[in-house]
Amino acid sequence: MLVSSSAAAQVAVLLALISCCWAVSPGFRTEVTQKGLDYVRTVAVPVLEKEISQIAIPDISGDSDSTSYTLSSIHVTAFSIPSSSIAIVPGTGVRATMSGATMSLHANWHYRMDWWPHISDSGTCDVSISGVSVVLTVTFGADSKGHPTVSADGCSAGIGSMSIDFHGGASFLYNLFSSEIAGSIKGSVASQVCSAGKQAINSQGNAALESLPVIVDIGLGVEIDYALVGPPVYNTANYLETLHKGEFYLEKDPQEAPYTPVEFPVPTAFDRMMYIWLSAYIADTAGYVFAKSGILHYTITPAMVPSDIPIKLNTKSFEGIVPALYKAYPDMPINLAVNNTAPMTANVTETLITGAIPGTVHVLVQQPNGTVVEAFVLGALIHVNATAGTHTTNNKVYVSAKATYMYTDLQLISSNIGTFNVAVLDIAVNALATLGVIPFINSYTVPGIEIPMVDGVALLNPTLQMGPGYVMIATDFNYS
Repeated sequence: MLVSSSAAAQVAVLLALISCCWAVSPGFRTEVTQKGLDYVRTVAVPVLEKEISQIAIPDISGDSDSTSYTLSSIHVTAFSIPSSSIAIVPGTGVRATMSGATMSLHANWHYRMDWWPHISDSGTCDVSISGVSVVLTVTFGADSKGHPTVSADGCSAGIGSMSIDFHGGASFLYNLFSSEIAGSIKGSVASQVCSAGKQAINSQGNAALESLPVIVDIGLGVEIDYALVGPPVYNTANYLETLHKGEFYLEKDPQEAPYTPVEFPVPTAFDRMMYIWLSAYIADTAGYVFAKSGILHYTITPAMVPSDIPIKLNTKSFEGIVPALYKAYPDMPINLAVNNTAPMTANVTETLITGAIPGTVHVLVQQPNGTVVEAFVLGALIHVNATAGTHTTNNKVYVSAKATYMYTDLQLISSNIGTFNVAVLDIAVNALATLGVIPFINSYTVPGIEIPMVDGVALLNPTLQMGPGYVMIATDFNYS
């Protein structure tokens, strides 16, 4: 298929969607299926018909039987594509084909005999062309920054039958124009259609793909890198596969996380237009970045405990659990300072996302004189269960996680009130941590991470499925 600027942009954007260093394992993968490619075709064809109708065909001049002739102001008055297809060429690229197209041209003609008395004449003509066929091969790649690129590597065009209806002039010119000029018109039309399509894809298509975000800022000085880690793959099962980094970074200190993505499973479903895969690697790198940034340092205060909860953040509530605490600091408010000591690790199964966050809980007592003293420090391995989902905001789709349950494994690290049995604290600390930490975690995870798209491309009816080490979104898409 062939395009001018806007058509090329739409085709390139929809195919790449979408939308670095080679040999890096991907944490994020997309697949555009044959159904998706067919949708691209339905979007592109009306645009192609309009845009090809506007191509410019150079003047045609020649000499036959001592008569010089010129065909000028050649322009397309109609163009229609009744049949088209688009398909993956495994290992090569995407092949777009249109066939049986018809085209109408209008032009001015002029002739002048080379011998005296140099008779000349002029008029107009209408050209009807049928059986136009064009095959275009497009490949996608990536630049040094991981942006997708597009290249029209090959184009062939054929012209079927042609008829010319002359207006004005001498009757003997009919045969002249029909035999001599018809071939020139065919060659010029084929050349201009291919040239316009390739130029539009190579220039305008790449400009459009530049708008596909490969770095997404999620705030807090944190960003996600969606750069391509290799050229797209053209698979035998008729889907276009793109492989992306899928990693969290600190904007001011972008270091690689010490993890390796697991391999994604081989696709088996192709009934939706597109499939988007997110590895647990993305969550692991998020935990690594949040641990480095200090974001996971959090303090639970008495004001955060709901009034209907019997356990309050006051030493009075712990009198029967840790008597030494109440004895040392009777009836005083407590803060729980929760800090991570190592990055969170995540695990994804068919039904659940689980995470483990190593950390500490510092029990801080607020004394009447305003000073804060540390009563004791607990080592805590915080286990979190979460579910995954999607939501759409401003036509952008986000993948989110919502923590639903948590519990902690505790041990006493240090104490200023003497030793005591940590097991008796489990119920109280778990209850308070659930009330305070789950909302804190969800404040970061529920908003979700953005699936990168370009303006005008929206995902339709996305459904989410989890599996060992991954989350997969099956979706259709729309361009407007």
